[in-house]
Amino acid sequence: MRMRTKLFTLFGGLLVAGVSAAFWAGAHWEEARLGGEPTDLPLTILLAIVLIGLSAVYAAALGMTRRLEQLSVSAEEAAFAPDLTEVKVPGTDELAAVARSMEKMRREWIRGEEARNRLVADVAHELRMPLAILRGQLESLLEGKEQLAPDRLLPLIDETIRLSRLVQDLQQIGLAEDGRLRLERSWVPFGALIDEVVDVLRVEAEAKGMALEVEGSACCEIYCDPGRIRQALINLIGNAIRHTEAGNWVKVRLMAFEGEVRVDIVDRGPGIPPEKLPYLFQRFFRVDDSRNRRSGGTGLGLAIAKGFVEAHGGTIAVDSVPGEGSTFTVTLPRFPVS
Repeated sequence: MRMRTKLFTLFGGLLVAGVSAAFWAGAHWEEARLGGEPTDLPLTILLAIVLIGLSAVYAAALGMTRRLEQLSVSAEEAAFAPDLTEVKVPGTDELAAVARSMEKMRREWIRGEEARNRLVADVAHELRMPLAILRGQLESLLEGKEQLAPDRLLPLIDETIRLSRLVQDLQQIGLAEDGRLRLERSWVPFGALIDEVVDVLRVEAEAKGMALEVEGSACCEIYCDPGRIRQALINLIGNAIRHTEAGNWVKVRLMAFEGEVRVDIVDRGPGIPPEKLPYLFQRFFRVDDSRNRRSGGTGLGLAIAKGFVEAHGGTIAVDSVPGEGSTFTVTLPRFPVS
């Protein structure tokens, strides 16, 4: 029962009892006066009712105070050990609702802290390799073990490019998640944009011995940032190509509707286990843990695609069957979103 309901019920009961007792006491007092036999019984009954009411109010207040103290103690313990202490107050009233809200905040805080810790660990892991290569090469040059030649500088430049790309990708994801990603929108023929992306990736697909096909058409324009959408599609289609074996195919299906366009990227790769689907668009997540940074990338491509698509007011989803393949679906609004 709600705390307000309890108080109203208690107050109403006391009020009814008091009024009834007052009428009863008044009637007996008048009867006793007319009969010439005054009595203190009605007054005694009124006093007893008042005392009982005060006792009931005190008991109710004491119960609420104890539950408030319980909530306060749980909150203080959770502040010092949020991963060990659960904020819990039994009941269904306002205090219990406050406790549930605090418990939800505690769990969200724990998840956020775990995500931050994973992010720091993943960034450190991604930075360790290029920094180790740079340090080793530079130390060799300083110690005179190797000559300063252009061919020795190429690996250093390659690693600095990887570091720059990693930092830039993390920055773009952070801006997209915070809603501060700058979009340079214009009206763009969507079909031509898809053809451009497919032409860029067709070379990679053919080199791998697989077909990259486009089905359907979208003879319309959309209001978007072509650079961001191009990058998102390159990440998604490129991901499908990398996870599809030679001899198979990747299809890009286009559909245009009155207010939006849709792109389905279908591959015949190994598929994604159902338990890993909820984490697919998280930063640094890889379905195959055995893939290293050179064969599997940094694990930021899908997170970037999701951030860019959602920044346009669109959606991105995935449907996958292990052993059969995956379908990534992107929807984008055709017109400006307020």
